[in-house]
Amino acid sequence: MVDIRRAYPELGNCLYFDLAYKTHAVLYELPKNRLNWLWYINGDEPELMGSSVTMKVSEATVSEMKEEAERVWCPELARLIGETAEPFVNVIYDAEPLPGLSWAGGRVALVGDAAHPTTPHGLRSTNMSILDARVLGCCLARWGGDGNAEPTSTPRRALAEYEAARRPVVAAQVLHARRLGRLKQGLGMGSAGDGEGFDSRTATEEEISQLRQSSMPYFSGAPTIE
Repeated sequence: MVDIRRAYPELGNCLYFDLAYKTHAVLYELPKNRLNWLWYINGDEPELMGSSVTMKVSEATVSEMKEEAERVWCPELARLIGETAEPFVNVIYDAEPLPGLSWAGGRVALVGDAAHPTTPHGLRSTNMSILDARVLGCCLARWGGDGNAEPTSTPRRALAEYEAARRPVVAAQVLHARRLGRLKQGLGMGSAGDGEGFDSRTATEEEISQLRQSSMPYFSGAPTIE
């Protein structure tokens, strides 16, 4: 832990992002003096068994990964990766924003990850879920019925207002998280995944500023229902 803290002195106070050519890594501290690292690697779509997106990797793949870490990352991070006994792979997919957040004729509402299939690059999933719950609760309270409305109409009105407030926000954040992932992985930014990719070695200050979390739409606040 001493060596890794020397290289990453703010561990425990922040997430570290390391950028390399067409790849990036994340490092942060967990409770009880543990560390978690993630290394994002571009690759072909794998064959998955069942519904899980978590895969074990072969010893040969682990060996190749550790050798590559020595070439790509600083010695401290490469050593941490090399000393990890059983690394595993989580497959990440891009998904389009959902066309709606209420279903079954306005009787079912989607919140949290079910409502916005965002990739982790935006670091907003928990924030988005909390705001979903807050806005939905406010909408249900507003349309709870005053004794005059039809009982079956009030949930539909509440969910329609919830969707109107949240769908534009979460759709913009899902698409921005996708863009952040493509930037960090040096992938083409064209609509078909083509075009010139972001290169951290030659990027301008303006291009680098796009990686800041504050560039996320509605970062400083999203509309709510009071």
